[in-house]
Amino acid sequence: MKQPQLGLKILELRQQKGFTQEELVAQCNISVRTIQRIEAGEVTPRVYTIKTILAALDRDLDDLQEIYFEKQVKKAFLIEIDENKDASFLFKQLNLGWIAGIISMILLVFQLIEETTYLTSNSYYFGEIPYVIITIFSAIAFALHMRIFVLIGELFNANFLKTSAIIAIAINTLIALYSVFDLHFMYINLKAFAVIYSVLFGVVFICMGIAFLKTNHLGQLPKVTGIINLVLGGMFLTIILTVVAGPASILVQGLYVAIILKAIDTLRKQISQ
Repeated sequence: MKQPQLGLKILELRQQKGFTQEELVAQCNISVRTIQRIEAGEVTPRVYTIKTILAALDRDLDDLQEIYFEKQVKKAFLIEIDENKDASFLFKQLNLGWIAGIISMILLVFQLIEETTYLTSNSYYFGEIPYVIITIFSAIAFALHMRIFVLIGELFNANFLKTSAIIAIAINTLIALYSVFDLHFMYINLKAFAVIYSVLFGVVFICMGIAFLKTNHLGQLPKVTGIINLVLGGMFLTIILTVVAGPASILVQGLYVAIILKAIDTLRKQISQ
């Protein structure tokens, strides 16, 4: 990790620990000026100095790399959300999430029509270019929708929900990109792709199902949604029941929208108390 990211991360870790620069200096025997220059990104410290500072913050180099990698992944998938900002910012993000969810549901209907037509006639219903446009915008809407579950997971201490949402975004994005790249399944034949598709989405729905079952503070809706997700995940994994699970998964997104609206209502009540 290079400056200024290294300095910013040390500053963040110090603040999380509740240390002033002077208190950190007392812990690691480094001058205040050195700490100031490192945090400001003016110098790149030696590995020994970094290890000394991190030891005082109860961290090590592996932790630092993991945190940095996680941050970069979040930025790549548009899920780097600052939950510490004011309430209006949070509500804007949450509202964006349920709106994106509805758009994603609509686009998925058209995407399903295109894909079903290709399976039966080896050609796209609206044509190749419309299919590419629908697929790309559908993936973007889905990512914007699912990123909100990272925020909800952060706000309601549901860590597995955050992880599952990231997995869902990653898998859906990869499937969408490959579908656009290989429109006529020249590199992976259609049957093999169908199996890969079913297994990956089976994993997504099982992860989301477990995550919702473990989510508290939002009533019974996430629990019911979790059970439905587990059933759909099992159907996807059978491969043969994907023809039923696919259309049903669009309707399940309606429950995701309802969960976001429930989270908004819960947060408003908490703020007004």
